[in-house]
Amino acid sequence: MIPLRTIVRRMSHLAARYTGRGDVHVVDPSVDLRYIFENAGRLRRSLEERRSDVNIAELKEKYEVWWTKYQAYTTATASGQPKEALAAAKKAMRDEQAGLLNALALPNFVHEVGNQEKPMLKPSKHRDYLTQKGHMRVDKNIGVVHLVGYPVLLQNHLKVQLLEMFQDAILVSPSCFARAAILEGVNVPVKDFVRFTDGSDTFPTTYLVGHSLHSLVSLFIRAQFLEQKNKWPITVQSAGVSYHAKKDTVDLAYARQRMKHCMLSIAMNDEQMDAFANDCMNKIGALLDEGLMLDVKARKVMGKELRNYETQAIVFEDKGLEVARASFTNFTISRIGDYISRRLNIVIDNGEFARMTYVETDVDRVLARLIDGLVDGKDVPKSLRDAVRGSDVV
Repeated sequence: MIPLRTIVRRMSHLAARYTGRGDVHVVDPSVDLRYIFENAGRLRRSLEERRSDVNIAELKEKYEVWWTKYQAYTTATASGQPKEALAAAKKAMRDEQAGLLNALALPNFVHEVGNQEKPMLKPSKHRDYLTQKGHMRVDKNIGVVHLVGYPVLLQNHLKVQLLEMFQDAILVSPSCFARAAILEGVNVPVKDFVRFTDGSDTFPTTYLVGHSLHSLVSLFIRAQFLEQKNKWPITVQSAGVSYHAKKDTVDLAYARQRMKHCMLSIAMNDEQMDAFANDCMNKIGALLDEGLMLDVKARKVMGKELRNYETQAIVFEDKGLEVARASFTNFTISRIGDYISRRLNIVIDNGEFARMTYVETDVDRVLARLIDGLVDGKDVPKSLRDAVRGSDVV
């Protein structure tokens, strides 16, 4: 049980209330974005590292105009002005909505980036091999694969290994669906996800995401953590299927439905974030390298590879295939800081926005590289021999 004070547990207070548009969904963002423009050099470096072409001076000017109108509106509301005056102030604020929306669209600040390009991807042989052996069926129409036999045992064993490795983390079962407000709050393209509807005209804009960063942060929208009653950092984990938009390639590495292990760590400060990220790197790196005998290498991603919400990311890659990622792809660690917290109103009762680190391991991509090893004549890693009989792996 996580001690927290939930402010309001419903999807209200969207950014749309500042714009008058129904297609703006970001959940309850902190609209005081003046801090973004206080250090022009830092902002310019962040955009340049990401190869983003933005006119900072124009963006700042438009935001300041909107901020002035916003302050006038809040002052009028607090002072009990007549309805006509309030309506005029609200209209003036909404007329300058571009200033707010363009500022909200900005990506996270860049912390540290690497200078090494993504390595050349080595083609995988797992699909042809498993299909010939009757262990995989590919459905190209919907972009998914179906496993049969020992690959399923290996997949489940890998998932259990990851969950047990981080047994101190709280195991959660998040919703497989996310409202558009969540995706826009995290600042990811909604086109990368599967749209879901019950067919009615009133069904809210919803996407099928499965186990992911989006499903984990959705657990804490507009929540306030109690500093004194929690053990910091607060870490939650989940494991299961993650869903993506359909791609041309359909195999374990690129199917739109893949098994993943996800962890979200919520911290009070940067030191806690970094300690968690380092611990994850050591543990998952040891599993992939020593435990599974994969040819993995850790790489700090370049600025142009960062996702909008990431301030730094480290990936573990096997012959160019990302298997894990830490947002701080196979394994990924993402350093996020307070970027998402400011957009989804996730705070600590001391008044600070919570800081986040996200770690994701793509179990199916790990499995793909393990099968590639078997095709190349490697033995089943010792850590997996108990999961399957040697005679099964043929």
